[in-house]
Amino acid sequence: MKFKGRFLSSLLAAGCLAGAGSAQAGMITYDTWLPDDGAVGNYIFTVEHDEVGGRFNYDLTVDPWNADPLGLFIDLGNNTVGDADLLQDSGGVELYATNTSSIDCGPGCNISGDAVPDPEDPNGLWELVFRLGDTGGSDLQQTFSWSTSDFELGLSDFGLVAVRSLTLCSGDDLLPDDVDSCNASDKSYSSTPTVPVPEPGTLGLLGLGLLALAIRRVKAS
Repeated sequence: MKFKGRFLSSLLAAGCLAGAGSAQAGMITYDTWLPDDGAVGNYIFTVEHDEVGGRFNYDLTVDPWNADPLGLFIDLGNNTVGDADLLQDSGGVELYATNTSSIDCGPGCNISGDAVPDPEDPNGLWELVFRLGDTGGSDLQQTFSWSTSDFELGLSDFGLVAVRSLTLCSGDDLLPDDVDSCNASDKSYSSTPTVPVPEPGTLGLLGLGLLALAIRRVKAS
């Protein structure tokens, strides 16, 4: 009975460690953009959900650097966000609007026209609109990182995302060296984020090791 009690304790501890290792922040990535006509920015937009801290951590980068993002629109489905503010900002990010049907993202920035579809019903709103950097090629920025509350939502609530850039390169031209020849603009959208498979954390590996050891001991007995 004493051995059985010790075994159950070991099993419980191993399970807790394994669970702690798997309780990592989830993440989604948007890296496939439309319209796919050869004139689109190489945007890589990731959202990490820090469930413990109750926040979403965002990162938008352009790699290879062929566009200068100016605005970002996010549709969170049939939800609205409450009081919102930036919890962290690496620079160049402004929360421009929330819960809006407007297509504006600041001076010289909008997604008018037919390039980007409307947010999905039933509410048809962009829950989050961010202004990125300033208008014009004099303020180029390749990467933006920032955080907001998670508004008691999850990654599964993320749907349509749209990006507006007033500077877009063509061919083999890249920023910042070819900025003088990057005269196009871009309105792109994505609604198909990818979900990476998380690697087991150190605690998870330790927990699995203890679990295997406990099973070997009970078999040996």
